[in-house]
Amino acid sequence: MGLCEDMRALFDVWQFTRERLKPSHEDLSQEQLQWRPHPGTHSLGEILYHIAGAEHYWASRFSGRDPRASEWEDKLDRAVTDGFLKEAPAPFGPDEMTPELITRALEFTASEIAPILESPTSEQLEMPIISPIGDHINGYQGMLRLVQHASYHTGQIWIIRTQPAFPTI
Repeated sequence: MGLCEDMRALFDVWQFTRERLKPSHEDLSQEQLQWRPHPGTHSLGEILYHIAGAEHYWASRFSGRDPRASEWEDKLDRAVTDGFLKEAPAPFGPDEMTPELITRALEFTASEIAPILESPTSEQLEMPIISPIGDHINGYQGMLRLVQHASYHTGQIWIIRTQPAFPTI
């Protein structure tokens, strides 16, 4: 498989994963997005912002844009690490755990990363990047990680939704 076919396959996997993510959250209320199975776990809203944050993290670095250009983008950039990889509170608070705001974040970050995954430049594939977990990798390795990221968390969302105490609408 050549590089073009390889990258097309990565893009296709990312698209499929994003399509599978939608039904995991599109029918949830604000109460359900904020619910935690027990103290110390992430809410579904935090997981969804974390997914958006990872896409924003990679897209902004691949494109050379300031990942913290606005207060909202700063929160998105921190959502990939804070509360997940760092001992810091999640950047989005309970008032921001709304279906509308989460959908906005996911749509924004999809529009940022899709063109890059669909047709990355050789510079983007080769660029040295520090991943959110702190290791030094190249752009291609970052794209590989990002493509599987949402699928991992989509599974978590469905498991949380099946908890007996999960709020019903």
